Amino acid sequence: MIPVTDRPAAQTRVERFCREHPQAVLYDPTASVLVDVASGKPLPLDWSALTAIGDAVDSDTKRPYLLLAREDGLTLALADQGIVFAPSIASSGPIAGLPGACCYRDLESAEGQLVHYLRDHPGEPPTQHHVSLFAFCLAVVDGARAVGFDVSREERRLEGLLAELEGRKRG
Repeated sequence: MIPVTDRPAAQTRVERFCREHPQAVLYDPTASVLVDVASGKPLPLDWSALTAIGDAVDSDTKRPYLLLAREDGLTLALADQGIVFAPSIASSGPIAGLPGACCYRDLESAEGQLVHYLRDHPGEPPTQHHVSLFAFCLAVVDGARAVGFDVSREERRLEGLLAELEGRKRG
């Protein structure tokens, strides 16, 4: 990671990454906003809050990503998956197997599994797997909020899913 002492150089690096990965992340320099392409969600980028920026390579996929470290201690990444951030267990509590990084595509996948269960398996009571999926969704949404995404839509969807899960549990 390189300290962000030269904002124009750092901004150029972010712009270049986004140009090279337009399927994943876009950047609007006039508004200083990143856009996660998969979700369409904007993320304001406060350059004064960035402390370091650095290139990295995923150890599994060998694909490049760009790390952005912030003065609040949070780090996010621009990657093939979009904007990547740490999940937060502030609301969910500990979750077995929780990855250290996630993105909106992960939320979409987990939510899709819950919706499938609720819509296509009527009358089946929820299992620990369904509760864990919901907790994972909550951790992703809390992580997204922590880095600055507006998650009000996602919170409403999760409230609906929770109500359905609780209704099934009561039978």
